[in-house]
Amino acid sequence: MKKKKLFFISREKEWELIQQILTNVDNRDFDPDDTCILMVSPDYSATFAMVLSHAWSFKGRIIPIIPVDVPYPTENYLTFKDKFLGQKEYVKKYKKLICVEAGIIRGSNWAWLLDVITQDFGYNRKDVTLVAMCENLHSKVRSDYVGEYYDNDFEELTFYFEKFNKNWI
Repeated sequence: MKKKKLFFISREKEWELIQQILTNVDNRDFDPDDTCILMVSPDYSATFAMVLSHAWSFKGRIIPIIPVDVPYPTENYLTFKDKFLGQKEYVKKYKKLICVEAGIIRGSNWAWLLDVITQDFGYNRKDVTLVAMCENLHSKVRSDYVGEYYDNDFEELTFYFEKFNKNWI
C-alpha cells in the first residue's frame, strides 16, 4: 500500500484558515445570548473554537463553547452519542448552534451529531451552522463553511501538534 502524501496543517496554516473562516462566515445572526459553539473533537478543535468564539463576541458578550467528544475510527460512536444526549438541557438553552471541527475526514461524526441535534434535540437544520477548518472532498456530510478541502484518497490530514496515536493505525 502506497503511503499518502501529508496534507499538513502548520501553525501558520491553521491561523490562515481560521482568518479565512472569519472572513467568509456570515455571522450576523450569531448572538451570544442565544447562540453557542459546539466544539467537536476538542483535542483537535480547541484553538479553532476559541478564536471564533472571541471573534464573534458582541458588545462584550462572548459566544459560549460546549465541548463535544467524538470517537476515533476504532471506537464505537454510541458511547459518545449517549454522552452528548446527556447535555441536551444545557444545549437547548440556545436557539442557534455553531458546530466547529478542525478536520472532517469521513463526515460520520457530523452525520450522527446532526441526527441528534435535529431529531432528539428538535433543532431545525437552518439553525445549525457546520464550520470546518479542513474537509475531505468525499465527506458524507458537507459543512456550511470550509477553510480548505483536501482529497483523503491521496492525502492524509495531519496537524502540527499531532503525535503518534494508536487510533490512526
